[in-house]
Amino acid sequence: MNSITSLRKSRKTGRMTRIVLLISFIILFGRLLFVLPGAFQHHQDKKVNAELPMTIQPVSKE
Repeated sequence: MNSITSLRKSRKTGRMTRIVLLISFIILFGRLLFVLPGAFQHHQDKKVNAELPMTIQPVSKE
């Protein structure tokens, strides 16, 4: 009798584990999609700023 009960619990536990992992993966994938445009924009900004020549003007002491 106990072996039947533990078998049911094992199936239920395995199913719950799969559901939790699936939900976690969906959340992780959603966060990646949410962050990607901002990261791409940041990368483009850094690339543009690196290409611009930096000019340093001397500070005049008056």
